Amino acid sequence: MKIWLDTIDFDVIKNAQELGILAGVTTNPAILASADMNIEHVISTLLEIQDGLVAAQVTSCELPGMLVQARNLASISPRMVIKIPAIHDGFKTISILEKEGIATLATTIFESRQIMLAGMVGASYAAPYVNRIEQSTGNAFSILRESQEILDKYNYTTTIMAAAIKSVEQCVRCAQLGIGAITLPSETYNSLFSSNADIDDSLEKFESAWASSDFTAKSSLFKI
Repeated sequence: MKIWLDTIDFDVIKNAQELGILAGVTTNPAILASADMNIEHVISTLLEIQDGLVAAQVTSCELPGMLVQARNLASISPRMVIKIPAIHDGFKTISILEKEGIATLATTIFESRQIMLAGMVGASYAAPYVNRIEQSTGNAFSILRESQEILDKYNYTTTIMAAAIKSVEQCVRCAQLGIGAITLPSETYNSLFSSNADIDDSLEKFESAWASSDFTAKSSLFKI
């Protein structure tokens, strides 16, 4: 499962890049609107500080406007992925762009039918809003399972990118289902590395045992 970060927190992005576990960065109109800097500079920086892809979303909801915006975004770099709403004209836009060699991500997905259609028109990715579905209907993971089965059955090349992941548990459940990618906000990403009482207790026992020996301090292997 590939990890994408759904943030413009440059420090968190650099951390994931250094660990070698970052597939890319996703943005949306709300995230870019919150940036206290030029939008072009934000996208340029995201491309500069990590080696993966960068996803940006069109703001138009009609075919001509979506195509113009998508092509403008795609012209920035071959590493751009264009997020297109999974609505009627959106599917047309995805089909056209993919034929032009522009990678697309079908977004604002709440139902399996949207992922099925994304697969049919050849979207590179499809992003169901996991946490929002859970809050609304409580069946997000049933939708993920059903959608992945459809894509596999018909050999569609679309990768499900589970979006709006808000907990470590949701992240692990996506991995269990074999979902190809997830997007994580900064807080959820950081939670993946958090400790707990059992981990802390084990480390303390190791430290105590080490300190109790007269020989450990003399070992050249562990000098810092």
